Amino acid sequence: MVACPGGAANDSAVKLGLLPAHSMLPEPAPRHNAPWLFGVLLIPYGFTSSVATILMPYLLRKNGVPVDKIAPVVAIATLPAIWYFLWSPLADAGLRRRTCVLLSAAAAALAGAAAVLSVHGSLSFLTLLLFVANACSGLLGSANGALLTAMPDALRGRSAGWYQAGNLGGGAVGGGLVIWLADHASLPVLALGIAAVIFVPAVAAFRIEEPAPPRRAVGPLMRGLFHDMREVFSARRTWLGLVFFLSPVGSAAVGNLISGVGPDYHASGNVVLWVSGIGGGLLAAGGSFLGGYAADRMNRMYAYALAGILAAGCGLWLGFGPANVFTYAAAYSAYSISSGIAYSVYTALVLDVVGRGRHAAAVAYSTLNAAGNVPVSYMTWLDGVGYSRRGARGLMFTDAAANGIGGVILLGVAFFAGHYWHDRRAATVSADA
Repeated sequence: MVACPGGAANDSAVKLGLLPAHSMLPEPAPRHNAPWLFGVLLIPYGFTSSVATILMPYLLRKNGVPVDKIAPVVAIATLPAIWYFLWSPLADAGLRRRTCVLLSAAAAALAGAAAVLSVHGSLSFLTLLLFVANACSGLLGSANGALLTAMPDALRGRSAGWYQAGNLGGGAVGGGLVIWLADHASLPVLALGIAAVIFVPAVAAFRIEEPAPPRRAVGPLMRGLFHDMREVFSARRTWLGLVFFLSPVGSAAVGNLISGVGPDYHASGNVVLWVSGIGGGLLAAGGSFLGGYAADRMNRMYAYALAGILAAGCGLWLGFGPANVFTYAAAYSAYSISSGIAYSVYTALVLDVVGRGRHAAAVAYSTLNAAGNVPVSYMTWLDGVGYSRRGARGLMFTDAAANGIGGVILLGVAFFAGHYWHDRRAATVSADA
């Protein structure tokens, strides 16, 4: 049995009447938010993205806009996914993060609904509205990421699982629902539905327990933000983390092209819709829960590398299995699960790097998360090169090789350099720094 320091002295003080009896009660465990809240609060982020990437191309094509004019709209509208760390300091600027979640969700809802109502108008104005909607949802993601950093270490994997389940599942299921609604309702009804799906889940922010941020002048506030950022990016663990974040492992780039290779597997339009859309999104959400469970029970670096190796196996199945519907549906379903595992473990790794108690938690989280979007872009391009050389087999082999080789390399990195990951001296600072 381990003695409690000062326990005997406190007991004597109570007996002498110098301390009240209630002072002997054990200290209550620190309160924390429920992990499931992050699954609900990330639905607006995933759904807003699906408005730009799923719904809007469908509506514009339905209204006679050619694909070559739709592509720039989507490309510009999704730029905030890479650059939203530039305005993430707004989530660290003094408001409660839950307030930031509500305000950004409301702005994204208004911009998304306005974009739908503008589908018959100027493409430039429509693009601007979609960009604003995604920029606001990015700020929502920054605020949620900062809230995640306050979770106890033992619950970070589970919280990351819920976080990515809301992102992946919310985007896929929401995208499918609005496509159905677009065929069965008027534009005003569709716009109202989009605004509701973006804003209503954000109301769960009222359940977030968060202390009021200290009131600070602009000068001390900015010094605190810069101090935190300097601490994060001078830590060895950060640079080790970037090796993982910038690697091709877990990028799930096949998901960006899977709907286009359906004909290579003789898959019908309905099969493609379910496998690459709603079904794939739900399976990825399920994989997120598995990844969150693993991230709380094993070394997170090893878990991430193993998720990449699992994705490599699924890619090889897609590439070298019979070119039929079963291979397309079953192998990509397994790939979706592996993607969800990788995404949730990735989020847990980012939280490890950011640490707890930082003034610049939103900025640090968003900056590292933006780095994780880089492999999605370059692997999508590389997979496309593979398709141009060897068709679907070349695409899948390219993705599998990157995940498999990258996963093995990351296992080696974790084994030989993993001790730096557990050096928390530069990863955790006082909330009053």
